[in-house]
Amino acid sequence: MGEKNSIEKDKVHTLRGYFLYSLGAVPSALPYNMIGTFFVFFYTVYAGLSLELTGLVLILYGIWNAVNDPLLGYYMDKKVTKWGRRIPYILVGTIPFTIGFIFLWYVPWTEEIFIFMHALLMLFLFDFGFTLAVTSWAALYTEMYESEEERATTVAIKDTIAFISSLSGILFPPLIASFIGWQFTGVIIGIFIPITMYLSLLGTKERPEYQIDEPLPMVTAFKEAINNKPFLIITLTYTMIDFCFGLTLLALPLYANFVLNLDESLVGFGAAGIALGILLSVPFWKWIYAKKGPKYGLMLGMLIFALGIWPVIFINNFVVLIVITIIPGFGAGGMLMTEPAISTAIDFDELRIGTRREATYTGILTLIARLSIVFSGITLILVQLIFGFDSNAASQSMMALFGLTILVSIIPLLGLILGIIIFSFFPINYEKFRVMQNDLKLKHELRLQEVKKS
Repeated sequence: MGEKNSIEKDKVHTLRGYFLYSLGAVPSALPYNMIGTFFVFFYTVYAGLSLELTGLVLILYGIWNAVNDPLLGYYMDKKVTKWGRRIPYILVGTIPFTIGFIFLWYVPWTEEIFIFMHALLMLFLFDFGFTLAVTSWAALYTEMYESEEERATTVAIKDTIAFISSLSGILFPPLIASFIGWQFTGVIIGIFIPITMYLSLLGTKERPEYQIDEPLPMVTAFKEAINNKPFLIITLTYTMIDFCFGLTLLALPLYANFVLNLDESLVGFGAAGIALGILLSVPFWKWIYAKKGPKYGLMLGMLIFALGIWPVIFINNFVVLIVITIIPGFGAGGMLMTEPAISTAIDFDELRIGTRREATYTGILTLIARLSIVFSGITLILVQLIFGFDSNAASQSMMALFGLTILVSIIPLLGLILGIIIFSFFPINYEKFRVMQNDLKLKHELRLQEVKKS
């Protein structure tokens, strides 16, 4: 029995296993980035929804996330089936995940209220499935990989796949839609969700020593999470990162279309500089995180992005935009590698109370972090009200164009300054991180022996 478990574990802890597991980054990044980048553009420019109502959709969607994600996360930690604690939810959740995404881009209505309700319903369905599948998949990362080297290697592979997926979701949808329409573009990209999500299961193995944890009651779990200082700090930091980077991607198509006068089929390429910077940075950030730990790496990534994004306020040329945004893109490569810091906070929690609660923590993380979506919705509404941007107008005023420029420069800068200040209080430096990994390894070996004896 022990030999069988060892063989199965070895299959997971190989380069092939790392790669197969990391394929789950495709459905977690490709559709999510397409929505994050083109939802506002599609629904305002093509579907005919006003910027105010589009912002309201985002606010309600953010609130839905804040309720849905932690409740599902807690339930998934509590309910252990005979097929495992994570994998069944990946199998089931992928279905609404796929349906919600595909039909988000098919809008059969002309009345604005029906367009509004359609967008809201499809986002809710998409997020319900996304939470079931991706939260369970993400929880397996912390459970399967404990050592600093394994986590750094897996994150590097996973983030490379996520980058390619994100790049595809950011650059190409408008170009594809110019030939076949947004409806069929949604179908083509949506097909990748079940294919890659299910393939990722070939690189996963639920470890029996994690099946014996009994989660705390929901209210108690939330209180414990808030009392976990590393987790609270990384959660607030993640919220600012998600807001700043998400708002930048969300606003770039509008900025490229209306400020730089780029053709609608090419607006996705407004983010090409950021994407190129991320690609170039992957080896550097893998080395930094492995050698310096999550605190140093994440702090440096935020600093580079913040210093690199604000000059966009002076740009009025597409080529210059691409060149200048390579710098914040390089920083984004490290800034978006939040998993090591989050996993460290979860490890800290296990050492503190003796129970692993990845899905609960991921749900609570999402509850707080999804405030970034609410912030983005409020920001869009304020831009409409203060600067007078109207996507249906024949031409935009100078104030409206300035409002779009601020969305991709000054607001991300200010948000990341706040994020850097918050994360400076993260208490686990590299030395403490190494000690924690050794303690966890010993603890898990003892627990595995208990499971084998039973």
